[in-house]
Amino acid sequence: MENFKKKIQRRFYLCLMFCGSGSAIYWVLKNVIKDVPEFSRGMIAGVYTGMVFVAALLMIKYLILLRSEDKLKAEYIKTTDERNIEISKKTMGMSSIICLVLTGLAVLVTGFFSQTVSTTLFADMSISALITVLVNVYYRKKM
Repeated sequence: MENFKKKIQRRFYLCLMFCGSGSAIYWVLKNVIKDVPEFSRGMIAGVYTGMVFVAALLMIKYLILLRSEDKLKAEYIKTTDERNIEISKKTMGMSSIICLVLTGLAVLVTGFFSQTVSTTLFADMSISALITVLVNVYYRKKM
């Protein structure tokens, strides 16, 4: 249980570091790079705001867990439950395959309209496939 508490504390500090360093990087890039189109600026600001919002929600969740032994214990049971772990494994594996297949279809469709978009999606698909393979190799050696 003490290891789980340390894990939650680590996650809290990672979220805190993300909010701090992410804000610093965003502010510096926003002020240094001036010729970014308005649409891109809005898109970047929206994605950044969403990421910070999620990190803040997670920090609140982690603080609540760290302050209440009962809630921490309930979360520990929930995260170590074998059924939940198996569901998570199946979900991640299937969603990875679905994302790769849909990205492959998007590469085919966008190839008729824009070479740049098609090439970008192909690069994304290739990197995602490589990550999937590398993670698979890592866990096969580890377990």
